Amino acid sequence: MIRWIITPLLCLLSLACYGNGNDAGGTSRRPALEMKIASTGGNHITLDIQWLNATHARVLCLPTKEAQEITVETLLERGARYTDHRVTIEGLEPMIPYTVFAAVFDEQGRHSALQSLQFTTTYADPVPYAWESARDGILSYTDMVLCYGGSHHRNPYLWEKERFAPLVSYTDEAGKEHWLFDSFLFLESQDTNVPGRVDYTYMIGVLRDTGYSADREQWNYLIDYWFGADSGVNALEEAVAAAAQRLGTPPTKRKVVMVLPDPIYFLQYGDTSSTTVYWGEVNGRKLDFSNYEDRITAYKWYIDQVRAHFDAADYQYIELAGFYILSEELAADPGDFNYKYKEADKIIPRVAEYLHALNESLNWVPYNRAAGYNRWKSLGIDYAFMQPNYYWEADKRPLPQFFSDIKAADLAMEFEFEHTVLESQAGSDVYRKRFREYMQGAIANGIYGSKPLAYYHGTNALVLLSQSQSAVDRELYHEFCQFVLNNPLRAENAQK
Repeated sequence: MIRWIITPLLCLLSLACYGNGNDAGGTSRRPALEMKIASTGGNHITLDIQWLNATHARVLCLPTKEAQEITVETLLERGARYTDHRVTIEGLEPMIPYTVFAAVFDEQGRHSALQSLQFTTTYADPVPYAWESARDGILSYTDMVLCYGGSHHRNPYLWEKERFAPLVSYTDEAGKEHWLFDSFLFLESQDTNVPGRVDYTYMIGVLRDTGYSADREQWNYLIDYWFGADSGVNALEEAVAAAAQRLGTPPTKRKVVMVLPDPIYFLQYGDTSSTTVYWGEVNGRKLDFSNYEDRITAYKWYIDQVRAHFDAADYQYIELAGFYILSEELAADPGDFNYKYKEADKIIPRVAEYLHALNESLNWVPYNRAAGYNRWKSLGIDYAFMQPNYYWEADKRPLPQFFSDIKAADLAMEFEFEHTVLESQAGSDVYRKRFREYMQGAIANGIYGSKPLAYYHGTNALVLLSQSQSAVDRELYHEFCQFVLNNPLRAENAQK
């Protein structure tokens, strides 16, 4: 008990030592100050200000470059007066170095010594658009198709209205048309095959020894690709609008999930001697990806660029539902391979927090048993779809083990197929069999109807399947589309 009493007293005596301001009369009861930073954001700082022998504080916060020759007299002239110990200063600019000055005063005008602290504001705090604020929370969806685009090696290169048409709606064997996928994931892992130019990667591990990590200019190129006048997001809006002329307004707006390029640690991931300061600037400050905070800043910058495009377009039939973590593994534990260069436990929850404040979701599609696959919820991810990889490696990736894993980790499922399912391709019967096993397994294991589903079809396999005149291909096409059409989650999500 005695120790409990003495300890606070010692703390107060220690605090008093901070004060060395004017001391009229030579008394020891001069004002004393202790100031600490409680938190900072993109446009504010919160301070904890403790004092002795004082009634109020005066505080002045200035950009560090303007903080010259600041005195107690400056505080009296320009500083704000506070009587509370918790002080929040708002209206700051994001990513700017600031210096905050403070002194405390008593009723006689005596004051403590001037104290100062330096800090840098973070990226701008999330401010939702009206259409984001109108949501009750993040959006749900049933069947999400992956659309790869943005790399010059892909054929076709553009996602035009006509290419989206067989993904937007489906006409059954009786001639009746139906809405098909309710959500579309736009993504890309690289940009290669550009004549006279180096190759760039958006994804950690791709082109690790032959290409360069995408910088801000290349990230902007990807945004421009997906928001081209007659391709990408705008083309999807047109395709849904055209279908609506025949089917009426869809039950919900079609959801769009946009890729998040990886902020890759090095300019060339496979070369640890290459620079980490290559990406570019945000708010006039060069980012250094050896600092995970700067990687978070790059993510937020990209998110805001995409959101601004959606807001400006004011689409009638589609809406932004969230973003997609491109990396297929998340090193989130110091023991994970290459953890230093990924630090998912420090980065991904912060990105998720930013998105959730905007009512946007965070999505992920890890490969089979990728690092972090069973920790996705703790990272703040909303929807995670694990890849079976059985389609290519049936001997190494048995489906019973896959379904056991996703049920244990509460994961959703990604389906996989490529152009190799087409009858014209050698050995296609094997791949059609494996794809059918996906559908059968999802039903048998209770995934179908309980979890959203994602569908990888290479660059263009589903479009080719829809156009094929082969009886074998037509059978698989109708079987698959009926699988999507009859997903029990469709009716549930149509009400949200």
